[in-house]
Amino acid sequence: MALVILTQSEKKHLLEIFIQLKRLGEQFPLAREEAMTALRCLKAIHSNVIEDKRVDRIFLQVLLHNAGIADKLQVSAEYEKASIELKGQETMLKWLESLALQRTKLSISMLLQMHRTTFEDSWPEGAGQFRQSEVKIRLMSHMPPHFSQISQLLHQQFTTINERLFSYQSVSDYFFETLEISAQAHYLVANVHPFDDGNGRIARALGDYVMLVHGFYYDVIMTDYKDNYLDSLEECSLLDTKPLSNFLEYSYQETLKRISGFFRMVAQENTRE
Repeated sequence: MALVILTQSEKKHLLEIFIQLKRLGEQFPLAREEAMTALRCLKAIHSNVIEDKRVDRIFLQVLLHNAGIADKLQVSAEYEKASIELKGQETMLKWLESLALQRTKLSISMLLQMHRTTFEDSWPEGAGQFRQSEVKIRLMSHMPPHFSQISQLLHQQFTTINERLFSYQSVSDYFFETLEISAQAHYLVANVHPFDDGNGRIARALGDYVMLVHGFYYDVIMTDYKDNYLDSLEECSLLDTKPLSNFLEYSYQETLKRISGFFRMVAQENTRE
């Protein structure tokens, strides 16, 4: 499948939308909070479906809203597991939001805690633990590095990412660089594959953390363009994450479109008052 690359005019429009929605979020903080909640929920759902299509997103919506039958185990053990992990992921994302406000640097301890928070109730023996064996990534040709190299690789790359991430303040001037750093962090986890399971969800969340540090809204990689997303990962390397960065520009454009109408509604109502 062809990789998605925005034109220069589309990139200009993306930046304009971002600046407009950022200003509206600052003007209407309650609306921003609501938008972040909506995107967090949507992200949790789609990030899970990208990994496992057995539980469709319509059922994940039921789980996230605590609707339906109270005891999901009566339906299916896998269904209950999906419920637990979905809620664990939402808790982890909320935690990342708090860290972003403190401008906490990326670290191995942060990554381990992200994984632990997401999986501690569904997979206690593996949550927050780096893998101790070699793995093969499903649907991808890449072979992750040996497990003995995980900590060293992550530490080296986190140092480089942190230097870039915290070197600027003006978000508008460094909008596309922030997306590039997000792609770098995202791909790092996907490439190293430090855990036995859950790497994709943690990779996407870490990429979002980079954006949250600079006051961005979440990016939601929808299952509708999963193939484009996986193709962009296949084209990357630790030295070149431009294919994923290009994809994130497209994905973020689509994400901002989803919340722009909501902010227009809020702004229009306040103008009439």
